Amino acid sequence: MEALICHFDLPVYYSQLLQNIKTALLDPRQTLSGRLLPYIKNNSLEEFGLAKAEQFHDDAWIAPYALKGYENMELSTQMLLFDAIQKGLNVEILDENDQFLKLWRRNHVEFVKNGNMTSKDNYVIPLAMANKTVTKKILAAADFPVPAGAEFSSIEEGLAYYPLIKGRQIVVKPKSTNFGLGISIFQEPASRESYRKALEIAFAEDRAVLVEEFIPGTEYRFFILDGCCEAVLLRVAANVIGDGRHTVRELVAIKNDNPLRGRDHRSPLEIIELGDIELLMLDQQGYGPDHILPAGVKVELRRNSNISTGGDSIDVTESMHPSYKQLAADMAKAIGAWVCGVDLIIPDCTLPSTQEKPNCTCIELNFNPSMYMHTYCAQGPGQPITPKILTKLFPELE
Repeated sequence: MEALICHFDLPVYYSQLLQNIKTALLDPRQTLSGRLLPYIKNNSLEEFGLAKAEQFHDDAWIAPYALKGYENMELSTQMLLFDAIQKGLNVEILDENDQFLKLWRRNHVEFVKNGNMTSKDNYVIPLAMANKTVTKKILAAADFPVPAGAEFSSIEEGLAYYPLIKGRQIVVKPKSTNFGLGISIFQEPASRESYRKALEIAFAEDRAVLVEEFIPGTEYRFFILDGCCEAVLLRVAANVIGDGRHTVRELVAIKNDNPLRGRDHRSPLEIIELGDIELLMLDQQGYGPDHILPAGVKVELRRNSNISTGGDSIDVTESMHPSYKQLAADMAKAIGAWVCGVDLIIPDCTLPSTQEKPNCTCIELNFNPSMYMHTYCAQGPGQPITPKILTKLFPELE
């Protein structure tokens, strides 16, 4: 068995399982019967069963959003797996670590990576969306509003640009990353030292960096599928609110105790970190991680509102003006995307978007938009995305 596990490079779970069986063979107390015996010496089997039932009930509700047995996969993939099984599709996990699935029904086979990367999008589309400069040029050519900015390939080049942006609101971000990695936002003019630090953070994530104008307003994520807007999310940046007793560091720890928070996209919300970007944000607001926040005072730990960097999710699908939903769908169509996350900054979503006055700016397109944050929201009803993905892939299910 050990040779078989090694030959097929099976997950460590199987090695541990084999080791447990070998241990039980050498020590009968480690068998199921042996472990049960101490419990029933002084209690009945019925009492034992009831106690275990209560324990299992509590364990099951620790993470009710998770698909048991598949918790080590990304939550969006778990959701797709659950719905695929519910719909009677055959499922094979081709690569667990790479979130690569094979789904089939009779002779119809579809391959899915990361929950929504499928054959419906050709190879070049995700590459175009991964490159923020290319994305901006494609959208601008189609007369969609995008922020002005410049691209740099070194910290020295970026610093030489400082006199042109000194005194302005700016965003510094890597050219080709997702999940809000390496982004610094200055709603107040940045000092040269803070600007240099922001460049260093961005260059740690990519070989090229964009410095763009900051667009005031509220950021919304539009989930586009096959030309239609299926969900809209308001994402609130990672933050803590003071109680007059705890430090910022302690408040972050308290907020991270929420069972909905976890790591690596395995839970609806992400753990809030206190890294370089968060410390820079605190400094801009006059605080440090060990300062006690006065009661009711809110400090933002991030400017970008990504759920993947500790933000909160609010479903606003029904309240969003339909003109913005159509505009987001048109943007996805302009770049040729079947699945797309469109990030719009909207100063006032009660005002409609028109061709003459879009009243918004597109700051990013995402080729592999998270689905779980639209379904398991911190606030709001949530929108089921994965069943619609499967229905599009397998129209015969309808």
